Amino acid sequence: MKNIDFDKIWIGLVSGMLAPFITFMLYYFINYRYMDARSFISFLKLGDAYTGIVSLCVLANLGVFYLFIWKEKYLGARGVLGATFIWAAFVLYLKFFT
Repeated sequence: MKNIDFDKIWIGLVSGMLAPFITFMLYYFINYRYMDARSFISFLKLGDAYTGIVSLCVLANLGVFYLFIWKEKYLGARGVLGATFIWAAFVLYLKFFT
């Protein structure tokens, strides 16, 4: 089996983009599985809570970032940091333009 080098920026970027999405899906399935996805998004828009929930889901990147740092994969950690900035721009878009 070929060993994968996780010290790549693109691996950190992909994992940094997926971690908040997976966290959001876990939040949905644990708390609101009785709703379909469309009504759940409408429910979040109604309460104007979607920016707060997405912001909290981005905190999952903190764990991924520290995992890369702990394993001394510094380029991967840079990718996670870049993904966090992309998510922050998305949260600002949600906050001010929706």
